[in-house]
Amino acid sequence: MYSLDINFLNDRPDYKPVAAAKSSAKKSSGGAKDQLPLIGALLFAFGINAAVMGAWWWATNENTKLAARQATMDAEVAKLNTQANTIKAINAETDQVTAEYKALAGVFDQIKPWSAMLQDLSARTPAGVQIAKIEQIDPSPSPVAAAPPPPAATPAASPGASPSPASPTPAAAPAPVVPPQAAKVQISGIASTFAQVNDFMLLVQRSPFFLNTDTRLVAATLKNNPTQLQVRNQNAAAPAAELPQLRPVVEYKIETTLSPTGASELLPELRSKQADGLAIRIETLQEKGVLEPQKPEVKKQ
Repeated sequence: MYSLDINFLNDRPDYKPVAAAKSSAKKSSGGAKDQLPLIGALLFAFGINAAVMGAWWWATNENTKLAARQATMDAEVAKLNTQANTIKAINAETDQVTAEYKALAGVFDQIKPWSAMLQDLSARTPAGVQIAKIEQIDPSPSPVAAAPPPPAATPAASPGASPSPASPTPAAAPAPVVPPQAAKVQISGIASTFAQVNDFMLLVQRSPFFLNTDTRLVAATLKNNPTQLQVRNQNAAAPAAELPQLRPVVEYKIETTLSPTGASELLPELRSKQADGLAIRIETLQEKGVLEPQKPEVKKQ
């Protein structure tokens, strides 16, 4: 038969065998080791959260700095744009004033003083030639280009005819731009011979104030001399002798065109013909930079 052996000493708290103490120590040490991964995980999670919070704070701080810097740069850009618009307005006004000055200078540059032209013609008039009249002829207005005729009406197609493809309507050609013509000058007078008239025309062609390629002899007619001889003492007792007839003269007309050469290129001629007023104006405009200094044109005298 089996016997039941019960030891009540193990149930007493003040008495525990050594083996039981060892087993309980092992259990307690094993529980502490089991908590190490949990503690490490908690520390890792805390480190991650701390790193995320630190990165968020740094990013927020940098965004604030960048926003402030962008606002400052936007203010500077707005200021620079305002200054740029002001500079553009000033440049536009400067260009307008420069264009006005150049237009005014162009007007002075196209002036041909009649005093200088008359002195030039007087110096070129050969002996035996007299100038009776010098007049300026305004150029005739340019003809207005006629409008192109309207396209012809297309005849209606018969009911049995096959439709033909529509032809494109030709575009109207723009009217040609005709440049303004220079003023013409007509010189008329009398000369002793046809040779003198021819010499005078050649001398006019050499003048820097007229266009040599557009200088021509319009008319040359032999007529009676309009000058009449008169006897100073008509109360003389002797009968009046028959007065001799004067030789006939050649009545001529020479037509020429004012030279397109600017006055800035004719400064030596203006100075030699004592047209000092226009010469001084041209030189002043050149000193101010409104007109560019031009090389004087060299022509045969």
